Amino acid sequence: MKGLTNIQNSVLTFITKHVDAGLPFPSLREIAGHFGFGHTTARFHLMALERKGFIKKRNQRVSDYMLAEDHFNSPSTFDLVATIPAGIPLAIFEGTKDTFSVDHNFFGGGQLKAVHISGESMTGDSISDGDIGIIRLQKDWNKRDILAVRVNGDEITLKRIRVKKNIIELISSNPEFSVRRVPVEQVEVVGKLVGIIRKT
Repeated sequence: MKGLTNIQNSVLTFITKHVDAGLPFPSLREIAGHFGFGHTTARFHLMALERKGFIKKRNQRVSDYMLAEDHFNSPSTFDLVATIPAGIPLAIFEGTKDTFSVDHNFFGGGQLKAVHISGESMTGDSISDGDIGIIRLQKDWNKRDILAVRVNGDEITLKRIRVKKNIIELISSNPEFSVRRVPVEQVEVVGKLVGIIRKT
């Protein structure tokens, strides 16, 4: 891209592919490991991309970035990138060819992904099979948030979570579904549910 060095362009391409695959913005460790350079060098390139307007900080932590809104395909078009189960976890972010249009800012902005929801485990929150969920990619969360979480590195589900020492409980809002308990190191928060578009 214009204004970028070759390595900066490569880093931006890596970041964009990561985000387009439905994954969180890659960490300094992931960027450094992919390109074979140190964390300081990875941070230097992220700061250069921020200075040139390709990414921006999500908060004050230097390693917590997001793509600038100008670099999404369209501020009002979502790719339906996945089927996310509100039930038994499935493979992370299966691709689809569907799209729909709605203003990103309606959901508070940020890095947003639209996902088909399958299953009935979150019906207590009026989330039904066939709805479309809007997920903001982020790693921070609060107690009552409904989250997209990755389990064992290769499956994803929609749940609230509760941490108990070295165990994370995946909690459904439908009482017919039991709490699933997983070692904390096997769970990664992918994002927060920020909106539901009801099926018709």
